Amino acid sequence: MHKRSHQERASWRCKVGRWIIVAALCASAHAQQTDTQRILENEQIKEVSAAFDRGLYERVAKACDYVIAQGAQAPEWHVYLVRSLVANGKAEEAIKMAERAARLHGNELPLLLLRQQTLEGYGRKDEAQTALKAINEVARKIAPKDRKAADLVALGQAALAAGADPAKVLQQYLTPAKRKDVKLEAAYLASGDLALKHSDYAKAANEFRAGLKEHGESPELRFGLARAFASGDRGKSLEYLERVLETNPHHEGALVLKAEHLIGAEKFAEAEITLAGAIETNEHSAGAWALRSVIAMLQDNDPAKASSFRTQALTLWDKNPEVDHQIGKCLSRAYRFAEGAQQQREVLALNADFMPAKLQLASDLMRLGQTDEAWKLAAEVRAADAYNTQAHNLGLLETEMGGYHVEKADDFILRMPLRDWQVYGGRALQLLREARAVLAPKYGHTFIKPTMVEFFPSQQDFAIRTFGALGGQGLLGVCFGTVITMNSPGSLAHGRSNWEATLWHEFCHVVTLSVTNNRMPRWLSEGISVYEERQRDPAWGMRMTADYRRMILEDNKLTPLGQMSGAFLNAKDGDEIMFAYYQSSMAVEWLVSKHGWEALRKVLADLATGDRINTVLEKNMGPMDQLEPQFREFMTSQAKAYAPQADWSKLDPALADEPAKLSEFIKANPNHLEGLALIAEQLAADKAWDQMAEVGQHLIDLNPEDVSASSGYWVKGKALHQLKKVPEETALLRVMAAKSSDSMPVFLRLMELDAESKSMPELEQDAARAFAINPFLPQPTHSLANAAEAQGKADAALAAYQRLLLLNPPNPALVRFKLATLLQSRDAAQAKRHLLDALVLAPRYREALDLLKSMP
Repeated sequence: MHKRSHQERASWRCKVGRWIIVAALCASAHAQQTDTQRILENEQIKEVSAAFDRGLYERVAKACDYVIAQGAQAPEWHVYLVRSLVANGKAEEAIKMAERAARLHGNELPLLLLRQQTLEGYGRKDEAQTALKAINEVARKIAPKDRKAADLVALGQAALAAGADPAKVLQQYLTPAKRKDVKLEAAYLASGDLALKHSDYAKAANEFRAGLKEHGESPELRFGLARAFASGDRGKSLEYLERVLETNPHHEGALVLKAEHLIGAEKFAEAEITLAGAIETNEHSAGAWALRSVIAMLQDNDPAKASSFRTQALTLWDKNPEVDHQIGKCLSRAYRFAEGAQQQREVLALNADFMPAKLQLASDLMRLGQTDEAWKLAAEVRAADAYNTQAHNLGLLETEMGGYHVEKADDFILRMPLRDWQVYGGRALQLLREARAVLAPKYGHTFIKPTMVEFFPSQQDFAIRTFGALGGQGLLGVCFGTVITMNSPGSLAHGRSNWEATLWHEFCHVVTLSVTNNRMPRWLSEGISVYEERQRDPAWGMRMTADYRRMILEDNKLTPLGQMSGAFLNAKDGDEIMFAYYQSSMAVEWLVSKHGWEALRKVLADLATGDRINTVLEKNMGPMDQLEPQFREFMTSQAKAYAPQADWSKLDPALADEPAKLSEFIKANPNHLEGLALIAEQLAADKAWDQMAEVGQHLIDLNPEDVSASSGYWVKGKALHQLKKVPEETALLRVMAAKSSDSMPVFLRLMELDAESKSMPELEQDAARAFAINPFLPQPTHSLANAAEAQGKADAALAAYQRLLLLNPPNPALVRFKLATLLQSRDAAQAKRHLLDALVLAPRYREALDLLKSMP
């Protein structure tokens, strides 16, 4: 507990004294309170409310109990007494005081609801049901016109507890309550909680924000916002939690949710400290003890301790469904979906109607590839709760995926729209089989069931399938263990990235997650996948860049090896996330180069048993206090070796507008990267292409690994193009293509040059590179077809021309003629069909007419 000064304690005694005096003035059971007495009491209740909001539960409880004993009449004294007792985990006393409040104020609907909620919160279902009936009986006695705003909120929550339609509750009770009293906090809390219950996080956030606007600052409304953002925006959720805890450092719910976020960030020691605060407030905190059970599993790998903590969580209610539900959710967030699913099954075995567990189980099963059971569970949730957003979205997804093409084999099951399968499905399956043949033996994994891979043309469908809700913009693919979900290469989320590299990356996750039983830290999993991209193709994966060099040498952004997962979880923006991927991959590269493959495989094997990453690194590769400085030295040397002769200093911005001074500056500083880039821009504006090509070559000499849009390659390439120096331009572009996996303009330009020079092997290679970015563009497929045909690869040419027909080619008649030619000796009927279709499109197509005449 926080220590308070003598002044604070004295101030508190003065306040309690005032409350007692007011209570005495207002104590007559038979006399009507005067306006003055009512005002005085209301002022004191505001002070009690403020003390409660600061977390002074024990003091508030004692003071309220004493004031009530002196005869205070306001029902709010009972409210804060019971809520304080609940906050301190004093279950029996809280129930006793709630019963007393209901007896003394039998017509006060908020107090009757308080009794019902207190009983229900401790699992006293029969008694809670009786209390619910009492609310209905009293409600009948109060004419609708006489119902206060607080009465409407109480009736709305009682109606929900009785199973009423949520939309009608909003319409008949909660919305009218806000109209009667726009500042009533309880109305916004009830509306926001209702939205959260139905997984409508955006609506919940709007309700809590509206409450803050109208009611004013409130820890409970802030906590509501923290819950609304908990699953979608961890950063915002933590911000709101800090605001709550600034006001009330003893807020149990905020402490537990903060600890849950810390567990997700693998900050177990900080989570334990946070949970200790919650348990200090409420020694029987179900949420805190449940999370301690999670930590015992994830960090300590101690089933006995986890079981003991779980038992502690069930002290006040031995069948509390929230306990196993919360444990299961946290396990699933740690990618231990099978264990998480089992926790939800245990909840449902005792309480088949607990919808959060049913919905979470559906989500877990989706990630385990057991979609049939998942769809069924989601349908059951929809039947019980027609307003549940997540269940509704899953229903829409089920309908959408019902029309997908399914390609089943012993090793893979692919699901995607039929057109996607026809365009790139064969290439996806080919690449997956290659990845399986390379990576499975490399990491010592034997598959016992096929891997499920699903492609989604809609980012919204990808998000619902992957996360259960909208979001995940920017993600290209996700792996859950034996299930991969991917944005289609033709979706808006893809299009500019190499989908083949992404697929290889995600399948590597399948292997490494499988060999570790989904018990590896994110940094190692991502690091290995990015590293394996580079092993498959030097143009894939990630390389040192100017930004990464700056982050290492200037910004001190390099994460210590022992805290590497924090690089992902603490990233402030997309650039820092990408740097987390890069430094993780370099950690793997360094560990392998220094300690060898066998050491890495032993690390993965030890992780599979439940040991923590730092423990197994020390066991197999050396003490962390040696590994960390060595890794930092390695990364620093990598950064310094990146364009070591270049001048990386900042340029005076004024020089950009003074060409003469800039030229003088470059003469004195010929290796200044920023200055050279500005000189190149000026030369381009002046169309001084020869000089521009020279500057571009100098930039390349300074930094040959940089193929970004601001690199010397692009400067020189533009100049060579303008100078019409085709051989030199071609040679330059080939170097760029070998260093970049997603430079579509380079690949398209090379395809033009290859076609003009009839360099068919090169055309095939460059078209394949472009296809790996966007297979729905006609040009790459057309080039693949031409190159295959020219090289006598009839099967490949036939497949490419067939795909091309699906892509709305500019000359479909020519494509059909090509197909007819290739099919002539294989399938005469099909060949003739294509030929006739070509002539329908182009009746004067002479070559097609000649071929038709030659057919029997």
